[in-house]
Amino acid sequence: MKRAAMTTTTWFNLSRRHKVWRPRPLRWVLQDMAGVARQPEQAHRTHLRATLEWLCRAQDASRSIPGSVAAGWTFASGWLPGNMDVAGRLIETCLPAADYLAWPELRSRARGMLDTLLAQPDTPSVGRIQGLIAGHLQLDHPESLARAVRSGQALLEAPAHAADQHVHAAHMLARLGSLSGSEAFQDAARRHLDAALGLQTPSGWFPGARVPTSTSTLAGIIRGLIESAHLLDEPRALQAGRRAAQAMYDLLHGDGWLAGAYDDGWTPAAAHACMPGLAQLAGVWLRLAQRGEDAHWHDAAWRALAWIKRNQRTMGDDLALRDALPSAVPIWRGPAAFRFDAMSAKYFSDALMMDMVGIAIPPIAQKVESA
Repeated sequence: MKRAAMTTTTWFNLSRRHKVWRPRPLRWVLQDMAGVARQPEQAHRTHLRATLEWLCRAQDASRSIPGSVAAGWTFASGWLPGNMDVAGRLIETCLPAADYLAWPELRSRARGMLDTLLAQPDTPSVGRIQGLIAGHLQLDHPESLARAVRSGQALLEAPAHAADQHVHAAHMLARLGSLSGSEAFQDAARRHLDAALGLQTPSGWFPGARVPTSTSTLAGIIRGLIESAHLLDEPRALQAGRRAAQAMYDLLHGDGWLAGAYDDGWTPAAAHACMPGLAQLAGVWLRLAQRGEDAHWHDAAWRALAWIKRNQRTMGDDLALRDALPSAVPIWRGPAAFRFDAMSAKYFSDALMMDMVGIAIPPIAQKVESA
């Protein structure tokens, strides 16, 4: 079990910024100082239900934009404003969870998220396109694909500089190209993919907009490469994604811990674990296993999921904190200190379902003939 040390200077700075002396954050800090990853580890289904309950509370807290979802919760500000990019990404999570948990309310919530997306103007938001594609594939909504295509056309003109921006654009444009038959989307996806691959260093690492690159950013790049490789029949992207996934597998500790950021050469550059990054990596490794890759990917995913479970506190009367996942462990470390993100909950839920029932999240896009 790892113990998390805190210097006097760190404590003083964080106390002022996050009001650490208050009972809620202080209790969490003291528990992390005593040792992290000490919560009871339960079955996938139990953790999935708890995580979706927290996400429902995050949606209920987003009153300014009905149907959206609060981006997270912090000790300093409480529930954060509603975020439609987050809501769009959650549609593809809530729909399979509604089936596997026999929880019809989740389907109604997903429909509410989709209705809010459709009521807004088309923008080049990746999360928006992701949600509209889910509305098309999983809800069979008649307008969703056309609206996704319009947002995709805006994405064609959107600037991209960092590797993760290129990969996310490539993935969404490749999905739209597969669903609509548009060669313009597929060609643009390949250009973004080429740009991203050109940024990979000899060690297989990718620079982010900020260096060192967070584990969350690296995980998103790897997943986007793997999915784009499948959609575009591009072996270079699969090789690049697999290489980075293997590097992170090699860095994963036996108990499932992984540093929150890395420099070139895969040098650990953080003293904390990045929860959204680790949860997304579990999904990456499971996706590689689903594609018939080596069996060791399952081992990595299981270790990561077990570690995340042991950091989820599913007991207590504080509904903002119960079932939430801290963005950083220990909670005072890193750029997302004292924060609980909705995306951490999404990636964790996705990975749990991918392991439970062998589905792909996001679902595989069915290809059509090129237009």
